[in-house]
Amino acid sequence: MNLIETESFKLATYSKGDESSDKLALVLPGKLDTKDYAHMTSHVDYLASLGFLALSFDPPGTWESPGDITLYTTTNYLKSINELINYYGNKPTFVMGHSRGGSMAMLSGTTNPDITSFAALMSYAYRSRFESEETKKWKEKGSIESSRDLPPGGGPKVKKFKLPYSFHEDQIQYDMNKGLKTSTKPKLFMLGKKDDLVPPKFVKDAYELAGEPKELYEIDSIHDYRLDPKWIDEVNKVVGKFIKNYHV
Repeated sequence: MNLIETESFKLATYSKGDESSDKLALVLPGKLDTKDYAHMTSHVDYLASLGFLALSFDPPGTWESPGDITLYTTTNYLKSINELINYYGNKPTFVMGHSRGGSMAMLSGTTNPDITSFAALMSYAYRSRFESEETKKWKEKGSIESSRDLPPGGGPKVKKFKLPYSFHEDQIQYDMNKGLKTSTKPKLFMLGKKDDLVPPKFVKDAYELAGEPKELYEIDSIHDYRLDPKWIDEVNKVVGKFIKNYHV
C-alpha cells in the first residue's frame, strides 16, 4: 500500500508498472469495495504487463484511505480520479471499473479529456431518482449499514460501513447517459449473464445508447466475478483484446 496525497485527499493505492510510462491506467473499485480485492489487483498487474503505469485506490473515507465515511460520495470519487490523473502528469489514461467503479469509469471517461478510453463492467449508467422503500428507510435512519468481506475476498470476516443518506442525495445528481451518447472514445461494456445485482438489461441499455466505437462482452458469471479466478482471467483477456483493437 502506498499513500498518495492529491490536491484534496490522501488516497491509499495499489500500483504496478513503470512510473515513467507514457500511459496510465486506473482500476476503480465498486461500491464500498477495496483496491485489494482479487480482481482489482489482478487487473492492475495485467495492465502493468501491457506497459501501463497501473493503479487502483480506496476512495476517500473507505478502507485504507484516511477520512470519515462522509467523504465517500460520487462527487469525491470523481474528484479523486481527476486528481490522480493530474498527479501523474495528465498522461493518456485508460479507466476500467466494476459495478459502481464502472459507473465512475463512464462518468470520468465522458468528462475528463485525458481519459482516452474506458471499460464498465456490470455497471449502471444512471441511478434512479425514484424514492424506493429502501431509500425511504435509509433517509429516516440517516445511515445504512453495509458489510464487505475482507480482501482478497470470499472469506467469512467482514468490514462494516455506516453509509450516510447524503451519499444517495449526492449520487442521484449524476446521469451518464448524455455523455455516453455523444462520446467518441472507445468503450467496453461487460455484463454478467448470472448477475442479479446489475441485471444484463441495464448494461445492454447503456451499450445501445452509447456512441461508437463500442464493444459489448457477455461473461457467464455472477456479479462478484472476483470470487472465481477463471472469471478474473477472462476479464483480463477481454480487456487486453479491447486495448489492442483500439490501440489504447
